[in-house]
Amino acid sequence: MTSNGLFREPAWLWALPVLAAVLLVRLCLGFEFPIPWNDETAFVAQAFEFSRTGSLYVYGLNAERTVMWMPPGSMLLQAAVFRLVGYSFDVTRWISCLLYLGAFAVALAALARTFAGRWRMVAAALTALAFTSPYALAIGNLARMEALYTLLALGSLLALLRGRPWQGLAWVLLAGLVHFNAVYFLLPHGAWLALALARRQLPRPRPADAVLLLLALACLAGYAVFVLANLDGFIEDMRFQFGFKLAFQSMDGAYGWALVGGLLALALLQGRAQRGLCPAALFTLHGTGFVMLALNGHNMWYRFGMAFGFWLCALGLLACLAGQASARRRQGLAAALVLCVAAEAGYAWQRTEQFDPLWPRASLLGRDFLAPAERDKVRAFIAQLPPGSRVSFGYSGVEPFFFEDFARAGSQWSLTAHSVTQVLPPRALDYRVLCDSALFPAYLMRFDWDGYPRQGQDSGCRIIPLKPASG
Repeated sequence: MTSNGLFREPAWLWALPVLAAVLLVRLCLGFEFPIPWNDETAFVAQAFEFSRTGSLYVYGLNAERTVMWMPPGSMLLQAAVFRLVGYSFDVTRWISCLLYLGAFAVALAALARTFAGRWRMVAAALTALAFTSPYALAIGNLARMEALYTLLALGSLLALLRGRPWQGLAWVLLAGLVHFNAVYFLLPHGAWLALALARRQLPRPRPADAVLLLLALACLAGYAVFVLANLDGFIEDMRFQFGFKLAFQSMDGAYGWALVGGLLALALLQGRAQRGLCPAALFTLHGTGFVMLALNGHNMWYRFGMAFGFWLCALGLLACLAGQASARRRQGLAAALVLCVAAEAGYAWQRTEQFDPLWPRASLLGRDFLAPAERDKVRAFIAQLPPGSRVSFGYSGVEPFFFEDFARAGSQWSLTAHSVTQVLPPRALDYRVLCDSALFPAYLMRFDWDGYPRQGQDSGCRIIPLKPASG
C-alpha cells in the first residue's frame, strides 16, 4: 500500500474517523475518559522504578518483594520511553495511544493484503466501527497492556496472511511477555502447525523470521529465569490471579462455550472450503482469540475483545463472500455476515452497567478529573515531607501523577493494604491524601475500606495526618 494509494483509494478515508476519535480522546479527554484507574498505579509504578533503578521492586505495591502478577513486557517498554523522554502520567497514556494507532495501521495493512475494490471499502468500514467503539478507545488512553498485545496479535495475523507463520508465532510469544491473554492467540498457530505437520510441509523460516523467533524465545527464557529467581512471589501472585478468575464461570458459562464452539466450527468450515488455512479462517481464528479473552477475562477493560472478535469474524465472512461464485452460498454468507456485523456493532456500542459511568460524552469536554491546582497542592505537600515518610492515596489511581515527586523527595507512596495481592495486615502510614472527583463511579466507593471513603464530589485533595508510622 503506497502513500499515493493511501490517499487516492476511497476505502482508506475510513481511517479519518478513527484518527479523529483517538486524538479527540487523547487531547481533550486525557484523564476524563477513562479516569485514572488503580491498575495504572500498579503497572506504571513498576515501569517508573525500572526506569530509575533497573528493578521492578516497588515499595508501594509490596514492601517485602517484587510483585509478580503480570509479565513485565509492557512495563519494560514504558521504562524505555521514560528514559528517552522523561516521566509523566500523560506520557504513559500517549504510549497506549500510539500503540493503539499502530494496531490500527496493522489492521489496515491486513485489509490491503486481503481485499480489493468494494470489498476493501466494506472491510475498512467494519474496521472503523471496531476501532471507534468506546470500549476500544478506552484501551488507547489507559496505561494497561491491551493496546500493546492487540498490536502484537494483529501483527501475528498479518504475518500469517503474508505467508510468514514463524514471524507470526514470534509476535505471539512476545505478546506472552506482555500479558497472559496472549495464550488465546496461539490458537491460529496451533491450527497452522497441526495442518503443516499433517501434510508434512513444515516450512523453513526466513532468516529474518528465524532471528525474530530466536529473540522471542530468548526473551521468554529471560522471563523464566526472572520467575525462578522470584518463585515464591510468583506462586503467591498467581494464586491470587487464579483465585479471582475461578470465582467466575469459565468462558462466562454455557453461552460463552457455545459461542466459542460456533466460531471454531465456522473457521473449520472456511478452512475446509478452501482446503487449507485460508485468509477467512485466519481472520476467524484470531477473532475467536479476542472473544475468548473477553469471555474468560471477567474485566470490563476486556470488553473491547468482543467487538474486535466479531469484527475479525466479519472480515472472515467477507473474504468468503468476495471469493464465492455460487448465488445460494453467497446468500447464506451474506446472512451470516449481517448477523456478525450486528454482533460487532452491539458489543461495540451497547452500554453496560459497569462502563456506563465512564461513557464518553460531550459534558466531559469542560471537566477536569482533578484540577491542576489540586495536583500542585499535593506536589507542594510531598516536596516538604521528611525523607522516608509514607503516604497513602487509597490506591485510587491518582498515584501516578506524583511518582516523580515522591522520588525527588525521598519519601514513599504506599498502599493501605499489605500488598496488591494481600489486604492484611494493613500498613502503618504517616499521611492519607484523599483525592475525590465527581467522575469516580459510585461502585468504586466500596473499595474504600481504610476509613476515608470517597464521596464522588469535586472536592479536590484533602491531606490527613495519621499517627506516626511505627517500623
